[in-house]
Amino acid sequence: MKRLIVAVFFMIFSAIAFALSLVIVNSFLYDFDFFDDPATSDEAFCSRVVNGDTIVINDGVYVRLIGVNTPETIHPSEPVEQFGKEASEFTRTHLEGKTVYLTYDQNRQDKYGRLLAYVWLPVEFRGETKYVLWNAVLILNGYGNVYTDFAFKEEYMEKFRELECYARKLRLGLWSTSTEPQKAQGSTSTEPQKTQESTPVESQETEDVKTYNVKIVTIQYKDKDEYIVIQNFGTSPVNLAGWKIFSKGGQWYTFPNITLDPGERISVHSGPEASGALVWTNQYIWNDKGDKATLYDVNGNVVSEYEY
Repeated sequence: MKRLIVAVFFMIFSAIAFALSLVIVNSFLYDFDFFDDPATSDEAFCSRVVNGDTIVINDGVYVRLIGVNTPETIHPSEPVEQFGKEASEFTRTHLEGKTVYLTYDQNRQDKYGRLLAYVWLPVEFRGETKYVLWNAVLILNGYGNVYTDFAFKEEYMEKFRELECYARKLRLGLWSTSTEPQKAQGSTSTEPQKTQESTPVESQETEDVKTYNVKIVTIQYKDKDEYIVIQNFGTSPVNLAGWKIFSKGGQWYTFPNITLDPGERISVHSGPEASGALVWTNQYIWNDKGDKATLYDVNGNVVSEYEY
């Protein structure tokens, strides 16, 4: 595998009409593996795109992209998630009907029997054929977040996280939310604190990053109606529109147009019997054996973390 500077990585993206910012190019001055020798890859034809992170190749083999999770669009019991259609269309536009190349990691299949792979798209650049890692393209353009539910190469995981960081800072794709606030309804939490509370870890304050005294105070994970509780410990109202909660498993929740008053709590529910003003999903989110939640503001800055 060749190592080329990331500036070339972005130039190749531009050559195939991806909307990328020069701010990112100037910021990434380290090496990034994005070119794989086709001799070590499996050639495949992308016959159909299921959603942003899943494609169908050859004779009906489903391929789940490693290390990236895009918003849900086809779950039988879940609504289409914000920016899911855009992520699906982005992958469909550039991969469907084209030849791609697959490389693999330590796990070849997920629990649903889908093939786990890195998907490389051949691109002509300055008279040469280069192979762009589509998993990374999705994260960089804000169409998905880093997904660590199944293990993959540590060096890729590190690079993917940095790509996500820049997508957040530039508010690309699913990080671009900006709407007018409204008052949260039914947001004062009266649920019993069934889990052991820990001290949330606040984000580091810097001169150019606004800090908030908003914390994750507990996660109830033992019932069919799970919930995570957020509280404003500050003295001013905080607009949560576009803020996100991430689980360790790679799932995320985006807050709607709500304002959290000083001292006020809100809870976000999940699980088969999820109920309340804010429902994340009817699937389980929080792991009984331990998990971690991270709260991000609309600019992608870490506001609070909670681990049990």
